[in-house]
Amino acid sequence: MNFICSSSDVGQEYHYLERHQSRNGWNIYLDEGWSKTEDYFFKGFRTSWCKIYFDPIIRIESNKLRDFPIYYNDDTVSNFQKCGNIVPVDGTIQIDKNIKVSHQDNFYPKITREHQTFKECFDLLYDAVIENVGTFASTNKRKVMMPKQRGIDTLTCRSVFDYLNVDYEVFDLPYSAPSMSKVSNALAENHWGFKQINEYNDSVVVTGFYGDEWVLRNPYYAHVVLSSRGVSITDTFDNIDKCYMKEYFEHYRNKCSAQSVLTTEKLMVDGYTEEQIEILRTESTEKLIVQICNDFQIWHVNQTYFFSPLKHISLLTLLSADTETLLGQVTDAKLSKAIIEKCNPKLLDLIDPLKNKDDPVWFP
Repeated sequence: MNFICSSSDVGQEYHYLERHQSRNGWNIYLDEGWSKTEDYFFKGFRTSWCKIYFDPIIRIESNKLRDFPIYYNDDTVSNFQKCGNIVPVDGTIQIDKNIKVSHQDNFYPKITREHQTFKECFDLLYDAVIENVGTFASTNKRKVMMPKQRGIDTLTCRSVFDYLNVDYEVFDLPYSAPSMSKVSNALAENHWGFKQINEYNDSVVVTGFYGDEWVLRNPYYAHVVLSSRGVSITDTFDNIDKCYMKEYFEHYRNKCSAQSVLTTEKLMVDGYTEEQIEILRTESTEKLIVQICNDFQIWHVNQTYFFSPLKHISLLTLLSADTETLLGQVTDAKLSKAIIEKCNPKLLDLIDPLKNKDDPVWFP
């Protein structure tokens, strides 16, 4: 699902991409796996796709939560190579005589200020992943491949596949870094997710990508929310001997050490009313939502397709989780474990004791 649209011929540099020409004179370079109709190219499946119209103008469309970035300058539009500006997930781009970027109104959801209980958060996560997997399975015709990893996110996805009786083939990650295509190599220069993948012809690889960001386990995101409530995430981890995220948190310790300026005590001293304080906290959460939605981690490469079930617009409401639920998830993945327990409890015994503990040595 990789493309370069250029006003000039750059085929010599990108000789491994297939060149097409739009009626407006621009060149379109694509990786493998695209289908073509009279006026557009298409690649993907129901929950993760890209459509590039080329007649009479070039227009790029995708699923709502676009899975790839779009970069552009005066003569190039690409999700393959960085080139100047970036189109946020709420934006669309088209090329006629000039490049035009437009934005959708009210794209980012407004989430409730009411704190969500563990049960409410569980229901949100369960419904979202069930919907994602069910929607994908209803139209998929390709072989589905599930990595034999023991990470919480991969096993959460796997448990839902089992619960819905969706067939898949388990595979081991190679012991050494796989030989990558030129497309994947180029992508890996700027996007860490492509350093962890292998390509499989005409197959869908299920991933646990986005689990930290969309399911309350990114320590910094949790810190932003918790610190505004006067809760220290660093103190919380320091007071726990063992938990799933214990060692991983050390990568975030410095970033999570700053105290929030949004605590009730500090703001009331400065003269803010309770209503004004809630508005400030809402604005802080809305910034997190924009950041989460614009975190592009993995998308289809050549004939290999990626399905990441832990990404759903409704999951943003998890940012309103009550403090106990948030702490339980960011430290020990308790929400995720509850999903596995419901969908396939046998997989609980496979969970690594620590995040990323058994990743291959070639992982970044």
